[in-house]
Amino acid sequence: MKQIDIKKLQKELLAAGIESSGCNSKGVVWSIELDQDGFNIEIQDRPDVAAVILAHDHNPDAETVRRLEYAKLGVNPQEMIFALWKKVMDSDSTDADALQSLMDGIDVLIH
Repeated sequence: MKQIDIKKLQKELLAAGIESSGCNSKGVVWSIELDQDGFNIEIQDRPDVAAVILAHDHNPDAETVRRLEYAKLGVNPQEMIFALWKKVMDSDSTDADALQSLMDGIDVLIH
């Protein structure tokens, strides 16, 4: 079984009108109701939940693809913070502009 994108599955469950307290990448979904011991009940075998899991889109969402492509070119949060710091504190936007240019190029490719 392919690994499940947790955030995406949560959105898919909500879109189907299914409330849950969470899920994991293996397809386990927990209800918002608690059992007699105070634990959330697993509901992935419920027909409506199982249908959502079966229909789950395993493709990464656009934001995930974008961040992966950024990382390939060295655009990472640390570099972004340093570039922003330099722009704000030193009024030097050279690094920020270079990063933005790389990001813009990737955004064009993705769309």
